[in-house]
Amino acid sequence: MDKNTIIGALLIGAVLIGFTLFQQSGPQPQATPTADTTQVVAQSQPTSPATETGADGWSGADGCTIDHPGDSVSVVGPVLPAYLQERPEQTVVLKNKKLTLKLSNKGGSPVEATLADYTDQQKKPVQLFRRGDATLNLPLRTLENKIVNTSTAYFDVISQSDSAAVLRMQIDSVAYLDFAYTLRPDDYRVGLTITGHELRRLLPVNMTTQDVEWRQRMPQQEQSWKFEGQYSGIYYHFPKGDVERLETSSESTDEIKESLQWVAFKDKYFSSVLINQRTGFQNNTLTLQAEKEGSGYVRSCSLAATFPMSVKEEVTQVPLTFFFGPNDYELLQRYDAELAQADAPLQLDHLVYLGMSVFRWINKYLIIPIVTFLSGFLSNWGIIILLMTLIIKILLYPFTHKSYLSQAKMRVLKPQIDEINAKYPGKDQEAMMKRQTETMNLYRSAGASPMSGCLPMLLQMPFLIALYMYFPTSILLRGQSFLWAQDLSTYDAIISWDFNIPLISSFLGNHLSLFCVLMTVTNVIYTRYTMSQSPSSAEGMAGMKMMPYIMSIMFFFIFNQNASALSYYYFVSTLITILQYLSFRWTLNEEKLLHELEENKKKPRKKSKWMQRLEEAQRLQQEQQRKAQKKGKR
Repeated sequence: MDKNTIIGALLIGAVLIGFTLFQQSGPQPQATPTADTTQVVAQSQPTSPATETGADGWSGADGCTIDHPGDSVSVVGPVLPAYLQERPEQTVVLKNKKLTLKLSNKGGSPVEATLADYTDQQKKPVQLFRRGDATLNLPLRTLENKIVNTSTAYFDVISQSDSAAVLRMQIDSVAYLDFAYTLRPDDYRVGLTITGHELRRLLPVNMTTQDVEWRQRMPQQEQSWKFEGQYSGIYYHFPKGDVERLETSSESTDEIKESLQWVAFKDKYFSSVLINQRTGFQNNTLTLQAEKEGSGYVRSCSLAATFPMSVKEEVTQVPLTFFFGPNDYELLQRYDAELAQADAPLQLDHLVYLGMSVFRWINKYLIIPIVTFLSGFLSNWGIIILLMTLIIKILLYPFTHKSYLSQAKMRVLKPQIDEINAKYPGKDQEAMMKRQTETMNLYRSAGASPMSGCLPMLLQMPFLIALYMYFPTSILLRGQSFLWAQDLSTYDAIISWDFNIPLISSFLGNHLSLFCVLMTVTNVIYTRYTMSQSPSSAEGMAGMKMMPYIMSIMFFFIFNQNASALSYYYFVSTLITILQYLSFRWTLNEEKLLHELEENKKKPRKKSKWMQRLEEAQRLQQEQQRKAQKKGKR
């Protein structure tokens, strides 16, 4: 092969290679999709609660199905329904002078509730729940037996104003689900009407009930996490029945098959209530869990239930009512009167815990009317509590006077009791029985009884317990200051520390409350003084002398973390009791009283049946002792 031939072959090869490279770098032709096939690349979608509980996907009315909604997959079929297509989140605000409620177009439910008239520990408006704390979900089981969760569906805002809004979950060109909210003027109640139009295009026509899921975390609003949690829980009302509650310090679940008219997620001073007065909630599962101290939350609550709902008709409506507000007794009573049917009161006022049976009766018909009357003229709650204490002391004075008189009788008879003790000395059983018999005969003949001083004090206990229930739960005291106490609804710490004292911090906390200290010191002084004025106890009762001191110390540990208004009340009450006792001592003529008792001895007195049984028991016991002694001598 000559030189020219080789050069020509190389040139031809170079041209072919260059042409090939030029063709590869140019634009490539694309295939045109056919009319009957559409390919959609689904981006990552958030996993719905239904997927977490075992549902393997969703299904709309058009039959499109995604088997793995958490992955990026290719799906052949129509595009996602509009209500499942991700879009920017939109917030709708309902607002009046008392409540600001924010709704989200994702889920169509409340996501934030703020109360204008109340502040938290940071002096900011109280938020019953914040974004991410609350969800309302209707799991819709479709014709294909798939679950569509409204909490993850996107709603269209059809209309909105400061007092009303309609959010629509558009299912197809005909069918839709509306959540219509209505906020009343200057009110804490929000109406929610669930309206379905042609839902039978999505849901089975034979369905009779619809599931509902409601969850909420309660932010810590008060200074003491412990006592806020103690008064927090889930309250619920049976139609024509009582209000029950679920409370726990850890986690608890309660299943209630009976119908419930309302369910409340109750904090110490605020509640979120879902009311279904028309049909009630059935197959209820209530779950309450304590949040960790320091987490910023107190409790987590959830409700899973069903309510009657049919889609046979073209339009389906279910009216519900929300209450987002304070546990104000008078306010809830007014709401109850407006909402309640004549034969089925809602008893919303039971969200304010006033105790059970007689204690609630005392608070409802005595304490609250007195407080309402005084607060109409006064704004200083320290003065209101002082005047209320005086009124209660005046009402109970007949019982108090009888108790003081009984103590005075025992005191003037003390020399005669000492003579009986000297007459029958010794610690053997026979001597003790003789002393007891002679002492009881003396009391009976003189018209005195140790028990007559105890009974009036026992009659006062229901009032003390009722007030123990009232002060820590009354929202009227929240944020009210008096003297050094910045908030009478919580403790008034004068000394605080950051470390824990083993076995003590769990009861005492990490502070000292001044009103609690004053209450304890006053009680100890009063106890010591009254006991020094009383006759000496018998040998067997000597140990009882320490009981009042032990009780005072126990109350100190109990009250140190409680409402300062409660400690202030007991402190003032004890001071008034001391003044009453001193005035009684100063005005009592003990010589005249002793003369009356001596005159009573001359009067014939019929023995009571109780005294007859006591003396008969003593006689039999003495007889058995004599027989035992005779056998011992043999």
